[in-house]
Amino acid sequence: MRFTPPRLGPGAIYLRALDDFFRANGDLIKVVEVEPQTLSTKSTSAHAQPRGSPKERSHLRTLPQRILTHGVGNPVGGSICDQVDHVPEFRRWNEELGAPWTSEHLSILQVRGLRGVEVCGFLMPPLQTDSEVTLAAKNIRERTAVLNLPFAFETGVNYFDRRTGEMTDGDFFGAVAEEADCGILLDLANLWINQKNGRTNVSDVVSRLPLDRVWEVHLAGGELERGFWVDAHSRSIDPDLIELARDIIPELPNLGAIIFELAPDRVSTFATQSYLKELETVSRLWERVPRAPERAARPAGLARAFSALSVRSPATWEHVLAQHMLPPAARPVDPCASFPFVPTDEERFSLYVHLAESFRTGAIAELLPNTVRLLLMAMGRPAVTTYLDRYVAATPPASFPTDEVLRFRRFVESNPLRVPGLDELLKFEAMLIEAAADGSTIRAAFTKNIDTMLIDLAAGVLPGPSSDIPLTVLEIGVNPTPFVRVVEAGRNSEV
Repeated sequence: MRFTPPRLGPGAIYLRALDDFFRANGDLIKVVEVEPQTLSTKSTSAHAQPRGSPKERSHLRTLPQRILTHGVGNPVGGSICDQVDHVPEFRRWNEELGAPWTSEHLSILQVRGLRGVEVCGFLMPPLQTDSEVTLAAKNIRERTAVLNLPFAFETGVNYFDRRTGEMTDGDFFGAVAEEADCGILLDLANLWINQKNGRTNVSDVVSRLPLDRVWEVHLAGGELERGFWVDAHSRSIDPDLIELARDIIPELPNLGAIIFELAPDRVSTFATQSYLKELETVSRLWERVPRAPERAARPAGLARAFSALSVRSPATWEHVLAQHMLPPAARPVDPCASFPFVPTDEERFSLYVHLAESFRTGAIAELLPNTVRLLLMAMGRPAVTTYLDRYVAATPPASFPTDEVLRFRRFVESNPLRVPGLDELLKFEAMLIEAAADGSTIRAAFTKNIDTMLIDLAAGVLPGPSSDIPLTVLEIGVNPTPFVRVVEAGRNSEV
């Protein structure tokens, strides 16, 4: 029997920075959607999986809202689809938070490179063919079984032009949902971005969907990047998108939640009153949800569509992704000359590569703020940008931000810069990350007083000889809160 989601109501993606806001506005925000990967840490050991804090999950359970979970790191659109390693942790979040259903992206993240499986750096759209429908449906059925929870896939953003013979967006999403017997997370912001970039009209997509399978709707704001609208979760919902949602939502008989998305790094630029206004908009849209859940009548013409695009398998498209998204040294050797490229492909791949690089360098800037500040002060932004470009061109993307940081540290060690104090400061910040990620205690020797260096940087002054100290061993760890100790002659003192 098909799953009918409970009516949870209007809500938002959970953000740590807004925890107090969520708790104070339980009357307006009825549901929060938690993304476990964004609230987790990951050990630096090989093949480690992100893990969350039991204390944080306990804290989340005290929220006044119902909770959904949404995956952002294990999409179900590729031939490489983990159904084992991440599952115990994700199931733990689902069970402890009482999620009635869960969701993940219908995208591709891992591809086969020259040396094996690599992360391509960005959630990429699958090719919309019959074989991809079969693959995605298989992945979704397996994910549903291993999580033991009703599952919905997210309708994704797609910056490519549709190829001749590909299924339309609506036909593809509908075919996957029917064959997988699953739900749909209808991301209207993604479809709106696609429409603004000239791909497919939102109403045309929705008209081809089995509307009774839509359990959840996402809304967010986009921004312009290199002449394209991109799904940045960076601003308020476009008024035209709100009007579209007003028309679409009453047609969704089994809708369980409407979620507003805002990226964590945009919280500081979004005033509380502006955020409250967006949630009031979502709440008003929720009032348009049909009152009694019922199975929707299938619109005329919704018979299964088939693609006419002749591609051997989804792996062919993933091979193309590997050739364009991975650094040159990691790309597979043999080209895909027979693939049906279109004139706009190179431009769109360039956009995806730029977005992936921005994500990577953003992670470095966020997790190594003082190291990056020192580089900018010592070298200037153009030189730092050039150096970061060298890094992303030589190093495959990592699947988790802390891994990206540690790869960057190794790159700096192999490609040294003449910046006084850089090695010491980078070592210190990387050790903080590694100790927190591994739950370990690390020792290392320093010849710079880190506190003095940070004071200088905060004052806009490059650290000088005043930060020099005799060789000193620091011990950095977490027990249970982070600590830094100076180790001298066998005696420890907190600093």
